[in-house]
Amino acid sequence: MSAVTQITVFRPAPGRIDEFLKRASRAKKIRERAGAKVRYYRTVSGANLPAIAAVAETGGWKANGEYMAKLEADPEWQKLMAEVRAEREPLGAVIEIRLSEEIEV
Repeated sequence: MSAVTQITVFRPAPGRIDEFLKRASRAKKIRERAGAKVRYYRTVSGANLPAIAAVAETGGWKANGEYMAKLEADPEWQKLMAEVRAEREPLGAVIEIRLSEEIEV
């Protein structure tokens, strides 16, 4: 069984990192409740700095599909996403999204 990860890279708005991290904490709890292992990383080198990467890992494609279905049906997640879409001044911008499958080498 290969892990599947969704990696979303954000650029927090200047001066709003604390608000961004507070929201990220809310999102992490919801995503973990739906079945993913969630971790956040601060990017310390490379392009598009400053950046925060959110990594949600599931145990394969079937588990990923089940996770996504639970997440999309979660009223708390729906509320959080509505808040994000309604913001006039976003807490950050998504700069990259990747869906990756672990491979054996």
